[in-house]
Amino acid sequence: MHITYPNLLTLLRLGLAPPIALLLSMEDAWAVWSGAGLFAVAALTDGADGWIARRYGQSTLEGAFLDPLADKLVVLAVLGALLWWRVVPGWMVAILLLRDVATTLLRWYSLRRGEPVRTLPSARVKTFVQMLGLVFLVVLLALWRSGAAPHAQWAQELLFGWVAWSLLLGMTLLALWTLGLYGWRYRALWLRRLPVE
Repeated sequence: MHITYPNLLTLLRLGLAPPIALLLSMEDAWAVWSGAGLFAVAALTDGADGWIARRYGQSTLEGAFLDPLADKLVVLAVLGALLWWRVVPGWMVAILLLRDVATTLLRWYSLRRGEPVRTLPSARVKTFVQMLGLVFLVVLLALWRSGAAPHAQWAQELLFGWVAWSLLLGMTLLALWTLGLYGWRYRALWLRRLPVE
């Protein structure tokens, strides 16, 4: 593996996924706030590593595979914690998990054939919206667990009401839409008939 600054940031994000999931699932407010802070760091490094790689010509095949994988693991860490608190329904998490598995397999298969999958602009939008939405939900979770009135009650109403549910549903539909775009754009890889454009 080529050790570059973008790849180091990606590895940092990969390493943050387990503690994020653990801290956000704990009862204590300090733990949830700590998890929220780590998630914010992970979200910031998501944009930084790609920019550095493009700006300074440090793009690598490993980074092209690991960067979206790190995004998926961090997102799944947060979704796992939200599932633990019963904020998000299990079927939404299952859909998002299967979508991420499918795109990861597509990237792995394309790399084996020497035809790396390029991240679609719509997928970048999906990741940005997803990260932004999850930051909002994680802050609500931390406010709720802090127990400080009236913020805790207000956060609880948003977290377990239609606001959070609608946001999560929108993220799920956006993820399915981008999966369909990937499937159509790289259908040649599955059919093994046409060269990838």
